[in-house]
Amino acid sequence: MKRHKYVLAATTCALAVTLTAGACTAPDDAVSGGGPAKAAAADGPAVNGPAVDGGTLKVGLDRPFTKLDPADGTLTSMPMMVLANALYDPLMVNGDNGVVQPYLAKSFTPNSDATGWTLQLREGVKFSDGKPLDAQAVVDHVKRLANPESKCSCAADAATIGALKANGPTTVDFTLKAPNAAFPGLFTRSLGYISEIPNGEGAAVGSGPYTVESVQPGVSVTVARNPAYWGAKGHADKIVYQVLPDSDSRYQSLRSGDADLIWTETPAQFKQAAGDGLRTATGPGATSTVLFNTKAAPFDDPRVRQALQYAVDREAVEKVVFLDQGTVADGPIGSRSPYHAANTYPAHDPAKARALLAEAGHPDLSFDYLVDNRPEAQQRATMLQQMFAEAGVKMTIKPMDAASLGTAMFQRKFQVMDFVTSMFGDTDSALNSLYTARSPYNFTGYSKPEAEQAIAAGRAELDAAKRGAAYNEAAKAIVADAPMLFLTESPAGFLASAEVGGLPDLSRRTVINVSPAGLWVKK
Repeated sequence: MKRHKYVLAATTCALAVTLTAGACTAPDDAVSGGGPAKAAAADGPAVNGPAVDGGTLKVGLDRPFTKLDPADGTLTSMPMMVLANALYDPLMVNGDNGVVQPYLAKSFTPNSDATGWTLQLREGVKFSDGKPLDAQAVVDHVKRLANPESKCSCAADAATIGALKANGPTTVDFTLKAPNAAFPGLFTRSLGYISEIPNGEGAAVGSGPYTVESVQPGVSVTVARNPAYWGAKGHADKIVYQVLPDSDSRYQSLRSGDADLIWTETPAQFKQAAGDGLRTATGPGATSTVLFNTKAAPFDDPRVRQALQYAVDREAVEKVVFLDQGTVADGPIGSRSPYHAANTYPAHDPAKARALLAEAGHPDLSFDYLVDNRPEAQQRATMLQQMFAEAGVKMTIKPMDAASLGTAMFQRKFQVMDFVTSMFGDTDSALNSLYTARSPYNFTGYSKPEAEQAIAAGRAELDAAKRGAAYNEAAKAIVADAPMLFLTESPAGFLASAEVGGLPDLSRRTVINVSPAGLWVKK
């Protein structure tokens, strides 16, 4: 089947800042992207005039939250960080092209072999209740989230810490169980959003530019400007967040004025936004992949996985599902990563796929494909079904709700499944999490000594060039063994009404992280 047939069918600072960051502390607006979006004029109406203080900013969230606590992984997911950043300040932030910069931290410095790190905090920062955000507060926060009772997904990262202690009011010393040259990157989300123990309403106290005024878990939350904030004050007096899980309804709420800002990952909405007079701020926030259960036959045979790798036309998937809004993915190191090097990814070759399946003894391969109910996910699954059929493979699409899909993934109760993630925005964490045998996030069960040794070597290497070389050796092995298929890097980010100013430039971000304090609404 040629590519046009697929279309027809489917349409019915330097990197060293992460090591010795004292001289390159991020400016106070770094969380919000460092200024207005450079692409604003091309993607929508230009940002007009100076910042405006006052008023209420209305934000549409794409998913419910259970509690306002950095321990909740939902709150620190990319779409929800626009809420998290209102209440908490991170120790470190993700800058352009994968660079991690200090924010509440002044510096984060390693010893000679990256087994020990010293954190220096800004002085004079206080929680919104007036208590000092000092070194002991950092220690208490990390220990709280490391406790299994916190149920924080960051506990696996915290478990890499052998010991930590406050050494004076603004210094924390960390001793690691193994070398980690990218250790500061663990403090851009949950571990880095320093907070006090949650109060009776389940809201943790942070040091952010806003404080909670009212909350209905899973429904809405209203925050008000923190008058005692240590940094630049937020522009809006209040921000009202509404949970609007349906992407179409969320977009219509923006068009009607019920929301001023929304998160979206829907390609058609990005295409439509300019015509509707909306502003856009996006980055390459999501990578679409296919996971194989490498612990169960027939996908324990690399030849079967490689055959399906040859069967996929990634360019067609990008063109049809993502409407030329993104790019093809070529491996586990994202295109915006400072470690990225061109990787030779197998070209679309159905004949080669058939030959490999015959060689492996599975000329009539069939399997179930788990996928969620989002339109773009269903469209992607349909395209893959058609492509695999060309190689003589029968794929049965099994739609599931998001919760069930997540359970199947973590329990490895699947043959093949759809997996769209922002994890590849952080190369250091992605490689260590997805492809090492002991990681709880190794969903495929993949294990190869050569790849794991290369990942460990890169993780221990303070020299950025040498670390990148080691990571690319691992990436080559992973692509060759095909525990997962890489499809596309697609845009994700925010759409805003023409009344919103201060949208940041996210085009070079590997992690999309916006603070609402830098936004204003002209109403």
